[in-house]
Amino acid sequence: MKSPLTGQDDAGLLHVLSPADIAERWKQSLGNEVGPDFRAIPAIEYWRCKNTGLAWYTPLEAAGGGELYAQLERLDWYYMADKWEFRAALRALPPGARVLEVGVGSGHFLQAASERGLSVSGVELNPSAAARVRARRFEVIETDLHDLATRLEQPFDAVCAFQVLEHVPDPRGLLEGMLAVLRPGGRLMLSVPNAAVMRVIDPGRRNMFDMPPHHVSHWDEDVSRALEPLLPVRLVAVHREPLAPYHVGWFVSAYAGVLRQRWGRALGRLALNRWTLRSARWALALGGHYLVPGHTLLVVLELNT
Repeated sequence: MKSPLTGQDDAGLLHVLSPADIAERWKQSLGNEVGPDFRAIPAIEYWRCKNTGLAWYTPLEAAGGGELYAQLERLDWYYMADKWEFRAALRALPPGARVLEVGVGSGHFLQAASERGLSVSGVELNPSAAARVRARRFEVIETDLHDLATRLEQPFDAVCAFQVLEHVPDPRGLLEGMLAVLRPGGRLMLSVPNAAVMRVIDPGRRNMFDMPPHHVSHWDEDVSRALEPLLPVRLVAVHREPLAPYHVGWFVSAYAGVLRQRWGRALGRLALNRWTLRSARWALALGGHYLVPGHTLLVVLELNT
């Protein structure tokens, strides 16, 4: 199997999933339909690139489409107004910079960046999302990045994509498209779920939001560093989100499940009871969460001059 980053036949198969089982979990848990095309896929395979460490799912048709994300938009937590990666990115952007956000969601980052005095635009291929953000008086372009590059009068100082890369079936194509609209020396800022954290708290990869049709690839710091020889970029920084307060309950429950499997039923029940788990949640909520790696990485790359 060819890696979507290297293009080389350098990947190993990790496991195979049932699309019908995944679709039923989505329906039972959220009431969402993933669509008949997804259910019709014979099998979903999970691969890992031996050279970069990137893990991803095939076939391409396993990636969710516009209908799935239209359903997810109705969840009040799906597009958060204030996110750690927004604040981390804004601290690294100089005043007056021209910034393009790829995948604008509800426009929350554009709003925050505009209030900081940045010149902001967005790219969004979901027509309904683009219309909503455009109604907030932001420029939102509904076109392919490579097409945008051919008619762009002035490249951007920074391009940001928050929680986008893991959703697309062609991540290298997206990366190359973002670099095409960036000036030499400009910054590419990418936030992705931290796969290293997910491997610890969900080693069986059972989190349905971290697999197709939602996430179709998994990224960590090592994969980010592997981009340097593949693309004309220099890795400037990798910022790690500390565990967010609103993720404390999820983290404790997930990690407790992992420990119960390791320790066995008897020891698991004795050591991981409601009192010890409540104490763990309290300790994390009172400040310990700053010491625990959280959900997201923010990777900052610079386009070579």
